[in-house]
Amino acid sequence: MRLDGRRVELLPEPDEPGMMTVIDREAPGYEPYTSSVESPLSVPQGSPFQTWRSGILIVVLSILVLSYPLVESILFGPLVPTSEWAFEETELRDLQDIGLDGSGIHVCMVDTGVDRSHPALIDAKFGGFLDLVNPENGDFIDHGIDYHGTMMAGLLIAEGAFQGGAPGVTLSVAAALGPTGYSIDDDAVGQAIDWCWRVQKADIISLSLGGEADPSMAISGPTVSAVEDALASGTYIVAAAGNRGENSSDVSIPGAIEGVISVAASTRTGDIWVDASRGSEVFEGETRSNPNLKPEIASPGQDIISTNNPELGVPYASSSGSSVSTVFVTAALALILEAHGEKLQLIEEQSVEEARDVLKTALMQSANSDYEGHDNRLGYGVLDALDWERSVAESLS
Repeated sequence: MRLDGRRVELLPEPDEPGMMTVIDREAPGYEPYTSSVESPLSVPQGSPFQTWRSGILIVVLSILVLSYPLVESILFGPLVPTSEWAFEETELRDLQDIGLDGSGIHVCMVDTGVDRSHPALIDAKFGGFLDLVNPENGDFIDHGIDYHGTMMAGLLIAEGAFQGGAPGVTLSVAAALGPTGYSIDDDAVGQAIDWCWRVQKADIISLSLGGEADPSMAISGPTVSAVEDALASGTYIVAAAGNRGENSSDVSIPGAIEGVISVAASTRTGDIWVDASRGSEVFEGETRSNPNLKPEIASPGQDIISTNNPELGVPYASSSGSSVSTVFVTAALALILEAHGEKLQLIEEQSVEEARDVLKTALMQSANSDYEGHDNRLGYGVLDALDWERSVAESLS
């Protein structure tokens, strides 16, 4: 199947992105009161006292601007909406509590771009930016009308009142999807993936995107070729399983490829999200087997709040689908590579497939589920990042 602009789409496409603001600038009393009539107690224009007072005001405002992230966290933290439950129930916070934040790990995202001016992202470690939507642009930008790329980045690296799952990673971003979430041409996503591992040397490529899998058509095209090349190089790839519901023929491409970790969306109660795609037992004529049954894992993907348009009063919004679920697994994998990357590298020198199998087998064994085996929509279960790390450690000991 050739992945063109009609088939490669961003997941999800929220009809209502859930913009939220708590500041009403037109409310009575918001603007300071001014009067054209000078009161008897007012200070004459141009007096030394007024000049001194203006200077103090400028200094105070300058300090507030420079320390905005800290001010936001301390003063406005209670106003910032979060989905903290998702980070806690996936045990990502438990991994962070033992000192892991993803430092030393390089993640590359292919999305609509990213707006790094968001107050929760300004101190993040960015490794590079590639704009395939507007090649003449050299600055970081999010082309998405819903700021989808910025939302995915925030779930991973945000710091402050809202904290991502692996804020210590270095993040590179390739903008290969246009405003509505579709690829700009036939091979833009493939070019972006190639850039991620060939140029940026990313350890993990996170793909909150996918195209519909059609078993009646040959799997081919630049995106699939790029993914296969990246996997062969030893790069780990995490991709969205899709939002096409229980009647889908398979999880989305490239998540359907064996070496990729395909992620489904779950609810707060750990159940499968209503629009989660169904994985097939067969791929390209061959029966899938453990630990590569699709999808491999589920993680929170319903009404997840993250960073959004920085021009909003409170720049956060909510979204649902396997797009957001993908980033939770990417974050967990980054923390695990930080802890065990050197030992996995020794295995990888002998066999890329063997190193990947260690991680995927541990993921299968550690998933939190109420059933035995595999569910073709919920995978092996819901992500338990702490147990995943422990299972990897046991395999490497």
